[in-house]
Amino acid sequence: MIEVDLASLEKRTNIMGNIFFTIDYHRYFPEQDWSDFVVIILSWWIKSCKGIIISEIGRTYDFDFMDGSPIVLAKKISTDKAELSFYENNSSKVLFKAECTIKQLRDSLLPTSKKVVRAIDREKWDDDNSKELKDLVNSLEKYPL
Repeated sequence: MIEVDLASLEKRTNIMGNIFFTIDYHRYFPEQDWSDFVVIILSWWIKSCKGIIISEIGRTYDFDFMDGSPIVLAKKISTDKAELSFYENNSSKVLFKAECTIKQLRDSLLPTSKKVVRAIDREKWDDDNSKELKDLVNSLEKYPL
């Protein structure tokens, strides 16, 4: 569901790399080689995932990208499910929707984030954003479902 191409990671002012959603093993959003601020985005998405876990049904959370305007909105539709709506170019038109369990969302986000954290540690790219991501990963790992 949530993927980061670890080979694409590079340290500039921020850590950049390819990050995207994969739906049904063949559909990519925004695209398979979408380059963006991986560490910052994963931190935002973990906060949104935690929000979905504890929120009431009907609440919507953003899974935004920083570079450009693709948007993913995740709406809690039952105690254990979310509906993801994929928008592009600040349009109000939904390109497509996907339904998943909240556990699937968490179980996709967590290992992807852990792999990024390990890559950051290997490269010794520590900064404030990567420290925040590490803290959020630890927090999400302990978060009850």
